[in-house]
Amino acid sequence: MNKIFMVGGGKGGVGKSTVSMALVDSLLERGEQVLLVESDDSNPDTYKALSGIVPCEICNMDTEEGYIKLGGIIEANSQHCIVINTAARATAGLVKHGGILIDVAKEMNREVIMLWPINRQRDSLELLHEFIRNTKGYSATYVIINTYFGEAKKFLRFNESKLKTKVTGAIEFPELNDLVADKIVDERLALSNADQKLKIAERSALRRYREAAHAAFEVLYG
Repeated sequence: MNKIFMVGGGKGGVGKSTVSMALVDSLLERGEQVLLVESDDSNPDTYKALSGIVPCEICNMDTEEGYIKLGGIIEANSQHCIVINTAARATAGLVKHGGILIDVAKEMNREVIMLWPINRQRDSLELLHEFIRNTKGYSATYVIINTYFGEAKKFLRFNESKLKTKVTGAIEFPELNDLVADKIVDERLALSNADQKLKIAERSALRRYREAAHAAFEVLYG
């Protein structure tokens, strides 16, 4: 699969790292070669969780130099699906320098798909609006409705907004039980190797979550 997945959101706490972890897990389940790029160099939890599972790079994407480095990573890993987990501060860098990423992908005949997790707050949509208004060249943009913040029908601001008509689609992302999620975060575990630290019922909950997440992401792979 010749795709680059960027997990945006431009805001802390909307679930970017969780989505990135689940997406890597889903791609591995499909037998894909995967590389993770972590742009949060101050708190690279996703990098630490996945570094023993897939090749990982840390790349600060606040500056033009960071996007040049990212382009080099993409060029050197043409056989890998690439998942880019962006930092909360990422929107300004995406708008200013993201064209470098798009140019690299275009020359290599690779699709760049944006996944944009949201919660139910207004600023979450304002950041999405800024991204859509100021960027171009992405093959698709999917809003990730993180149901940790409630059922999809409760995301009224998004469901009733014009933004809904400007994205490729919306993906309902499942909620992981807090007890299980806390253990995974505390131990910095990948989803694929978390079973060793969990009790039987917790493993069951994790398995159901992974299955739901994998099913939700199927729309990305067509």
